[in-house]
Amino acid sequence: MLRLKGVSKRFGARVVFANVDLALDAGEYVAIIGESGVGKSTLLNLMAGLEPADAGSILFEEVELTRLPDDALTLLRRDQFGFVFQAFHVLAHLSLAQNVALPLLLRGRAPGESAALAAAALAAVGLTGRETSMPRELSGGELQRVAIARALIGKPRLVLADEPTGNLDQENARQVLALLRAQVKQHGAAGILVTHSEAAAASADRRYRLRPEGLAPG
Repeated sequence: MLRLKGVSKRFGARVVFANVDLALDAGEYVAIIGESGVGKSTLLNLMAGLEPADAGSILFEEVELTRLPDDALTLLRRDQFGFVFQAFHVLAHLSLAQNVALPLLLRGRAPGESAALAAAALAAVGLTGRETSMPRELSGGELQRVAIARALIGKPRLVLADEPTGNLDQENARQVLALLRAQVKQHGAAGILVTHSEAAAASADRRYRLRPEGLAPG
């Protein structure tokens, strides 16, 4: 589903990483581990088509991302990718159901259908009956559950998670990681988790370390 071949990125004269190779199939959940500043988020941005690579190729379902025009990349991210971030990015002025339904509404789905699907998605992450709650009423762990529901409601083919437990305590982190893995598997998506945490990476099917010279197993 996703293939990286010889991907490199530099900022000015500094090489962030080079010769990154990765192959990911549907249903796989992979962790990329690395210390702060090694380029994990940058690599995730390259996979999402948010930044250009300086060398190599990135193919999503055999389509080379670097060859797509901006409009096509935007539609691809909207329709095929799901994102989970450390900072949640839940909109404070919208209810939980409205937050989760937003990706469907942006695709033109009917409000009634979107609301019903949002309620089901919230139930799937353990937030049954919280559709009308506001984000300020939730804990950090609950907000990350909302973010997972929103990321997966559109049945994306690829889920990209950037330090999703960075703002959570150990127990909430454990629960959120288990939920993220279960939801990715249930939806038949491919999932990539980038993290500095060995404990977080332990939930993945495969683990890689990002180094300046590329990805190494483990």
